[in-house]
Amino acid sequence: MGTRVDLIGWGGDGMGIVNALVGLVARHEDLWSAYRATSEVSRINSSHLPSVVGAPSVVGAPDPGGVLVSEETDRLLREALVLASATGASFNPLIGPLVAAWDVPAMRAAYVAGAPLPPAPAPGLVKAALDASSPELLTRVGERRWLLRDPGAFERAALSARPLQAPREGTRPSPRLDLGGIAKGYTADACRDLAAELGASGVLVSVGTSSIAAHGTRADSSPWRVGMRDPNDGEASVNGVIEVPADGMASLSTSGDNLGPLGARRAPMPPGAPSRACDHHIIDPRTGEPARSGVRQVSVVASCGVLAEALSTALLVDPSLDVGDVVARWSCASGLPASARVVGLERAVQ
Repeated sequence: MGTRVDLIGWGGDGMGIVNALVGLVARHEDLWSAYRATSEVSRINSSHLPSVVGAPSVVGAPDPGGVLVSEETDRLLREALVLASATGASFNPLIGPLVAAWDVPAMRAAYVAGAPLPPAPAPGLVKAALDASSPELLTRVGERRWLLRDPGAFERAALSARPLQAPREGTRPSPRLDLGGIAKGYTADACRDLAAELGASGVLVSVGTSSIAAHGTRADSSPWRVGMRDPNDGEASVNGVIEVPADGMASLSTSGDNLGPLGARRAPMPPGAPSRACDHHIIDPRTGEPARSGVRQVSVVASCGVLAEALSTALLVDPSLDVGDVVARWSCASGLPASARVVGLERAVQ
């Protein structure tokens, strides 16, 4: 999943627990890493098929019956779609084409190097990437079977309502599933629960420093305490501490913009191209443009890591989101009791 995992705990067979958790993380990596061609996520991304009525079949094309996935992946995908719907697509597991269109990795690299950021993408590319990022493209076509539909079908159906010029043939982005966010929360929870099952008296699991799951207390009986970075100050600056579990909720997620306002750093567009501002590198999946919520960082504690991750991500672009409504809809769909609470929300310094 392109990140690191940190474990700290006490009680039980320490090395036995560590080895078991390493195996669990490796298995989840094999299932959900977008960086591995053989993962179930990568196989679904390869299942992209044109959805054109009457189109002839293509020899060697992916099976229209979808990709058969594990029960864990099937559950995670169904929960992802429920959360995308409940948040009004403020959380979107298919945001990959938009991230690629805005070249977020290049933004980060240029910011670190003190160089001008790459120019904003052309509106036509953003529109095409937005079409390719629709959660409706991810489809469950059978028991534990999933595939990605062609965004062109949805685009053609909406042309009469949105008569925009389509990008040139060959430039249309392909849909891309990435479960990195909620998969980290799921993995943190699974590591915590397995450690407790194997005899750990207390354990804190950090996946990518943003997904935290805790069990019990520290060895001295004091609560686990997580320092929250100040997004408006230096990297080592901490502006608050959260104790976990909090009100019985033992999963914590923090989503944030670590680069800050970027408009002044954006390289000029070519002559004649429209100039568009870029507040920061977090892309709003509803508009296809950088988010302009004025929020720099959000921390959420919840009864499970998947819920905490989706909420912290969604609130970053839409702080007006009704957390209680999202929790209720997720609980109804999953059949599990759930709770969540915002424990930190940092706005940009004007």
